[in-house]
Amino acid sequence: MIRVSILALALTMSLGACGKKKDEAGGTAAKGTEATTKAEAKKGGPTKLPKLGLQIDVPGSVEVGDAVMGEGHMLQGSAIGAMQIEIADKKKTLDDAKSDADMYSPKDLKADALPDGYAVTYNNTGSMGANYFVDVQRDIGGKTYHCSTTGSDPKQAATVLEACKSLKQ
Repeated sequence: MIRVSILALALTMSLGACGKKKDEAGGTAAKGTEATTKAEAKKGGPTKLPKLGLQIDVPGSVEVGDAVMGEGHMLQGSAIGAMQIEIADKKKTLDDAKSDADMYSPKDLKADALPDGYAVTYNNTGSMGANYFVDVQRDIGGKTYHCSTTGSDPKQAATVLEACKSLKQ
């Protein structure tokens, strides 16, 4: 499932980058699709995730839309790129997550146990350049949540990692 989620997230990020339009101020704004329609735009601080009954701390302006796959949300913003938070269909162990990372020939793999889950980060270089992966699983309020991203910016990946760790009811 993580493979499908990561691939779907990468595809959505590339499609979103292709569909830009000029906004009234002369800048660019991503065109919305049903999967990424803006549910909420917020500038910093706690961002509510209504489908999950959670909130997350994400810096900057953030658009909250529907998850590409599964029940949850996709968040987009300049500080995070695009990230997905969804109810996990299957609970995994830290070893499972590290094993999933192996298919991407990970470099700089960091795997940390959290009090309520795990956080795995790594990078690789593919045909399109550098890729940075974040895979976090958290148990909150009796449910298991998966928070992830794959992107080309190491700063955004680090911000997503911190955001995923901030998830709370």
